[in-house]
Amino acid sequence: MKLWSSFVKELLIASRGFYFYVELIAAFILLFVLLFVVPENFASKDEEFLYLAIPDPAIRAAYIETFEDLDGQPEIINLEAGKEEITAQLYESAEAKLYVLETEAEMIRLAENRHLYGAKIQLDPVDGQWHYTYYLQGNETSRLKKLLLVLHAQDDAVVFPAAESQPVQTLAHDLVLLSDRENLLPVFLTFNGALMGFFIIAAYIFLDKKEGVIKAYAISPSPLWHYLLSKVLVLTLTMLATSLLLVVPLMGLRIHYPLTILFLVTTGFFASGLGLVVAGYFDDMAQSFAVLFLLMIGLMLPALAYFSPSWNPAWLQFLPSYYIIYGFREILRQADLGFALRLSAAYLIGGTALFAWAHARFRRTLTV
Repeated sequence: MKLWSSFVKELLIASRGFYFYVELIAAFILLFVLLFVVPENFASKDEEFLYLAIPDPAIRAAYIETFEDLDGQPEIINLEAGKEEITAQLYESAEAKLYVLETEAEMIRLAENRHLYGAKIQLDPVDGQWHYTYYLQGNETSRLKKLLLVLHAQDDAVVFPAAESQPVQTLAHDLVLLSDRENLLPVFLTFNGALMGFFIIAAYIFLDKKEGVIKAYAISPSPLWHYLLSKVLVLTLTMLATSLLLVVPLMGLRIHYPLTILFLVTTGFFASGLGLVVAGYFDDMAQSFAVLFLLMIGLMLPALAYFSPSWNPAWLQFLPSYYIIYGFREILRQADLGFALRLSAAYLIGGTALFAWAHARFRRTLTV
């Protein structure tokens, strides 16, 4: 009963505080972005700049006809390259926008100005073979460069049918495909839940330190762990409510809600424990700002790997937020619910260890 009364008291205090509404406002902003700013699916097209070094007008026209333009007619447009305007023919297909330039210099200038790829295509009059010269930006992966080297080793009539005929085996037949908007949810939930909770519980503790609340527990009959656990429960409840505010409008009834709630609670408990540990070693927000800021930045790095799978160094897997993001993804996709369940158990154990660490630290500071 003492724990319950402490929890109710902390909940009432938090509901009248500034940070409580910061969490709510942040959740509503994220929901607005997901519903009204982010499209259901991104429809982006690659842009390529081409120069056709083909002197014979008939062959040049025949090559241009191979472009799968949507309306069958090129569009004459003017492109800005610094202070200059360059005229180009635009051929727009379902996958790409191809800009055909009159000179090689114009192609290179546009590619450099737009930080995109360019290509020079020519027909050798001696051997009758097509030759391709690519202008890259210098930040391409070695895999892409090797692909460009072998792309034209065979005739297109051989390469593309062979690529399309490659057998593809689906490993998970019951996998739920997420839209581009829904794919953002794991990162948003990690930020709104775990990382916001980590920061805000530290802010709550610093406010109480400033008012002498924690020092009062040195002469209070109520145990210190009641106070700390009440703070954690308040933050966990708030994070659960704001996270479901994001999940329910987007996913409806298509996900496993008991496991979702369990994962939200355990990851929130873990993040709150981490916030308690940090708050135990500093007296106010100003002292801890650098540590909190660096931890927040570090914990958000796995989001870069999530959005750019080609960059996924092994050391990222040592960050706890890495598995929070991918745990949410597995739950939303209903792919490997056992993996999410095991993660929940791991975060519960980790949160308990962090809570015990924080409790020992606060008890020690009461007697200092």
